[in-house]
Amino acid sequence: MATWGIHNNMPAIDPRADGAVRIGWDEMGDLSSIAPSRDAFKASLTSRMPEIGDERIPSSAGTLYRFVHTMQVGDIVVCPHRATNTLDIGRVSGPYEFHPESRAHKHWRPVTWARIGVPRNELSEAAQNEISSATTLFSVKTAEDELEHLLATVQPVAEPDYSWADFFPRLADALLTYQGDHAALLDRVWAVARTSARPQLFKYLQSDRLTDGTRGPMRDIDPFTVFGSFNRGIKQEARALIAEAYGDALDLPGPFPGSFAGVPVLNNLNSWFISWEVERGDRDVAALWELARAAVAYAAEANEETREGLVTAFDACAHGGTRKLTMGIYWIRPRTFAAYDSTNTRFLKRQFPALAAKLSLDATIDGEQFLANTEALKAWLADGNSPYDSFPELSQAAYSDLTAGKVPLDVETPATDIEPAVDAVVGVPGETYDVSSIRDDGCFIPAAELEPMLERLRSRKNIILQGPPGTGKTWLGRRLAWALCNERASNRVHVLQFHPSLTYEDFVRGWRPSSNSGLLLADGPFLDMCARARKDPEHPYVLVIEEVNRGNPAQVFGELLTLIEADKRTPEQAMSLAYPRPDEEPFFVPKNLFIIGTMNVADRSLAIVDMALRRRFAFIELRPLFGDDWVEHVSGLGYDREPLEKYGERLDVLNSAITKDAALGRQYCVGHSYFTPTTALESGLGTDEWWRRVVDTDVRPLLEEYWFDRPELAEGALKKLLGS
Repeated sequence: MATWGIHNNMPAIDPRADGAVRIGWDEMGDLSSIAPSRDAFKASLTSRMPEIGDERIPSSAGTLYRFVHTMQVGDIVVCPHRATNTLDIGRVSGPYEFHPESRAHKHWRPVTWARIGVPRNELSEAAQNEISSATTLFSVKTAEDELEHLLATVQPVAEPDYSWADFFPRLADALLTYQGDHAALLDRVWAVARTSARPQLFKYLQSDRLTDGTRGPMRDIDPFTVFGSFNRGIKQEARALIAEAYGDALDLPGPFPGSFAGVPVLNNLNSWFISWEVERGDRDVAALWELARAAVAYAAEANEETREGLVTAFDACAHGGTRKLTMGIYWIRPRTFAAYDSTNTRFLKRQFPALAAKLSLDATIDGEQFLANTEALKAWLADGNSPYDSFPELSQAAYSDLTAGKVPLDVETPATDIEPAVDAVVGVPGETYDVSSIRDDGCFIPAAELEPMLERLRSRKNIILQGPPGTGKTWLGRRLAWALCNERASNRVHVLQFHPSLTYEDFVRGWRPSSNSGLLLADGPFLDMCARARKDPEHPYVLVIEEVNRGNPAQVFGELLTLIEADKRTPEQAMSLAYPRPDEEPFFVPKNLFIIGTMNVADRSLAIVDMALRRRFAFIELRPLFGDDWVEHVSGLGYDREPLEKYGERLDVLNSAITKDAALGRQYCVGHSYFTPTTALESGLGTDEWWRRVVDTDVRPLLEEYWFDRPELAEGALKKLLGS
């Protein structure tokens, strides 16, 4: 038997839920149809995925061949989870499977998981280093014996500690005494920042956008934002220190919580319950105080008066998504209310579908729905068939299911004071999705700039996102499409990528070889999307085209260059396609099909988009963003805030120099994606070391390409980035 390590780079894929490991190269189709030899796999890759490049064909072919033919039933598989520093360990339980219905990573090997959520530090340092391989699939030798030993031992289950559920309501009651004196409460908050010995974790409350146009400490506050200061993506030790400091500052007797099992935490990029002062309504803060008091009153006695008070107060605060609002209410009375964050919502839908069907679990709910959910779940907990006795137990089960099987969320991990908020990763597919959702997902573009982008898409039907490398064009393109459809991960959104060998016949319609050795006139993805949209005229459909200028757009679109125009989408403007079917009516593009393209004009190898295409699209330029939102987001992954602020300033200086260079210009700036990690800072790796690695491996080649004829400029810019 062999032992294999496999990395999954897609957070939306859950190997535990799948009972399988999966890999990409989806364009290859069913791998079992390829002859079982490396040469056959190489030939197939060359034919089906030429964009990989000759130098990568052998390694890719070897990975696919091993996944299908070398891995055997009974082999050990270890799947590292970098975000949680844990491992899942199991055994291959079946042969290769092709899943064409999967959105991505269609190649599967079934696995029976025996140990899940195992802390990495249960392995020796040498074994940990081996499973840190950057390759998709790799053979494990050094760690093999240790993994077999872990498989042979019983998985430990720690007993969660819910004592925080007694402290949180006492803290809420103390905070409510400051409802008439918010300035005095803010004084207590700043005192807690000092006495907790974690003042750096309160910096995010000291950069409000004030009405006089300056930035400074917030001048008003609500009770939920106070709770959020230690219920966001920070390490458990820091949370405990801050909670105790609040207890001391508000003269609360102990004990103070040391564990936070079942407490949902905020996204560090979105930890306030109120907007910036400059955008804040006159009643925004007061409404949150009234909601807190209404929730406390309902928890004390549920009658018609307190029910009405809760519903009214909830609706007064419900601006956009309400998941965060339900988290705040849960914090202050965790024995009475549940939080409908995405983790709990996903868990209820998956584990208790009959119950979930009776609840309102959308991203936005109103007060009546929140009250109905509360009373339905309370009755379910009281029912003898429920496996849980309290809302904290239900919440902890949801978080354990997401992060580590049955391992409690509050297991200590060696890290800095900041770690990622579990709920900040992915929402629930199918839930409502809007501009505020894009921001919640980690977008650094202000909502005031996102709204016009969505408006241009609605009116023009076709937009192209262009900008320097690393400005998140593809990431944003998908989310604008979801926002147009008002549905996260909507199946009405189709994503494809243009490449140099793509033709009209591939994209629209052309003759293809058929199984009977003849030719078949087959529709491409564009006509497929048009057909879907035409059958469902009440809903928008979106085609997202990555790197639209990597192919030859004028050639690929053909007559569609006319038909995709917003005012040409009628039967009167219909035209015959280049390859019409017998008796086929002239074709027109349905009005409910929208196109989002992305384009990187800094790549000298790409085609120049001609004016014919430019007239059909609205062009939206993205820019590098290294401001406060970027700092908040990256620091939320465990990177030190103060160096990040300094690094952002250096990058702004670099981009200013690139913009002013007559041979380059703003389209060659360095985007924020290069310096926006997708995983938490690994233990033992400092912020400065991470920064130097990115500069050396990602930015250095880029600058050396930009200034290939002036190497002294590239070297000087790199020295400034590194502070040397």
